[in-house]
Amino acid sequence: MVSQTLKSTLISQIASLSNPKTAGWWENYVKHDTKFRGVGIPVIREELKKWYITANISGLSLDYQLDLALSFFEEEYSEDKLAGILFLQLYLYDKFDYKTLLSRFVQLFEKGLIYDWNICDWFCVRVLGPMIVKNGMDCAVDISKWNCAENVWLARCSVVAFANIAKDGSYTDILIESMRKLILREERFAKTAVGWILREISRNDKATVSDFVRDHFAHFSKESLENSIKYFTNEEKKLLRRKPG
Repeated sequence: MVSQTLKSTLISQIASLSNPKTAGWWENYVKHDTKFRGVGIPVIREELKKWYITANISGLSLDYQLDLALSFFEEEYSEDKLAGILFLQLYLYDKFDYKTLLSRFVQLFEKGLIYDWNICDWFCVRVLGPMIVKNGMDCAVDISKWNCAENVWLARCSVVAFANIAKDGSYTDILIESMRKLILREERFAKTAVGWILREISRNDKATVSDFVRDHFAHFSKESLENSIKYFTNEEKKLLRRKPG
């Protein structure tokens, strides 16, 4: 059982730094009925680091620390969830067998604790991506298997987790497999995930992106298509915007 007092110490400190104007801007931008305090990530990170030291979190067992980190996702404000993400990134993602972590992470989505693109994407970039880098292809393949998840945010992770590493080409084959599934879905954030990753792949491999766009043209939204071809020349963009055939 996680100590609510221990957790509330950090949450109270973050809450004390709230900026209503900034919170309102973020709530309007992110949508999804997401609540914000209006506290930036650099500030949350510094408060987390101070709390980690003063509360002697490092003296707790790793299992307890993991439970504590994941408990922040149960909070309603994005900044509190971000504290959990940063906790995992700074102190825990490389301390466990990756399969153990992935099984725990799936539960966050099944419980509906991650339900907007903002938290989903930060989780991907700050936790899942580094896990792939540390653990290699086996971890990458296991994360990519989420492409069949009914939960759109978990499915989105199957490609967005690779956002910072997609351009090196090592994971292109498994990303193509995942994107073939996501682009067929009707949800906006399944399609935009595809656009984002194709954009990154195109930095070094325009041919693969061109082929994917032509093969799945009918299933792209305008938003996801334009993101996919962002780094193409104007002439190349004109050709890829035309319906094949």
